[in-house]
Amino acid sequence: MGQCSQVSIGGYTLGGGLGYSLGMYGVACDNLLSATVVLANGDIVQASESENPDLLWGLKGGGSNFGVAVELGVKLHPQRRDAYTLSYVYLPTQLEAIVATINEWRAVQKQHETIIMLVSNGPDGKPYVILNGVSNSTQEEGEAAFRRFLDLGPVHITNAQVPWEEVCNLGINGYLQNAMNTIPKGKVFGGAHIDNFDAPQVQKSWDAWAEVAKKAPFSVLMYEFYPDKQVLAVPLESAAFAQRQPFVTVLCAIMGIDESDDFAPRAWEELLNLKRIVSASSSQAAQDSLGYANYGDPFATHNETDGYARKLFGPNYPRLQEVKKKYDPEMVFDRWFNIRPKD
Repeated sequence: MGQCSQVSIGGYTLGGGLGYSLGMYGVACDNLLSATVVLANGDIVQASESENPDLLWGLKGGGSNFGVAVELGVKLHPQRRDAYTLSYVYLPTQLEAIVATINEWRAVQKQHETIIMLVSNGPDGKPYVILNGVSNSTQEEGEAAFRRFLDLGPVHITNAQVPWEEVCNLGINGYLQNAMNTIPKGKVFGGAHIDNFDAPQVQKSWDAWAEVAKKAPFSVLMYEFYPDKQVLAVPLESAAFAQRQPFVTVLCAIMGIDESDDFAPRAWEELLNLKRIVSASSSQAAQDSLGYANYGDPFATHNETDGYARKLFGPNYPRLQEVKKKYDPEMVFDRWFNIRPKD
């Protein structure tokens, strides 16, 4: 299950698929069993392990490069009827303690637990740190797992056992969860990867976000702490999806851009600068990463060359070129990390 209720299953799965089930079952594309795909020439083909397996491999992380996926077949897993969730709001002065406590929790994090840390203005226009958490467990187990965050003294507390299908609606009365659909004016967003999460660098990221938020007040930084054991266990060559490094994903979103303001033409540049600051203290590999593929707006549509696609898919790119040549040789589907057919 993803963490954003406004995203449908198609692009979410074909681009990778991070979410609250990741720790137990891996990324969504690793759970793709079959697909019905309409090709550029109008042919309708099936993709599965027994029929066009090369296309199935490419769809597992290769996005919209091969055709229109009109039907997906996915693995089913046992699931509790409900899960423990929380949304805690903290003051900016608590940031250092929050970072330290997240790192303590990460050392003992279980595969069914996730914490999302957001830096955002609240509905009152003031800056806050928000923690959203999910434990796919009983309420008692969830409360015990996340008690350290309650002990920090949040200024606003929401926690409850909720039906599993409602888990993706976490937020402050829906304020943050509905942001992408309801926030007025312009928005741009992209992803960063980090492998170092410490208070000094997070403070620098906060400061950079605060400057951006003066011009785009609905802007957000979102640090996603998923357990990644299942993702890392899958061999890189088993699917097109190549983002199997032990990185933390961060969403950098600049939202509420007034198109008449002189900030608007600089929004993409400001976004890339924010991305650089977020990952500045991490390894060179993390800094060089394009970020999570489905957060890749600054790069996904810049297809004058295939440089970004090569970087995203790494050693899987040559095989993807072969799949592209077979199913979309004229590059009709070229809107997302466009793959060039093999010569």
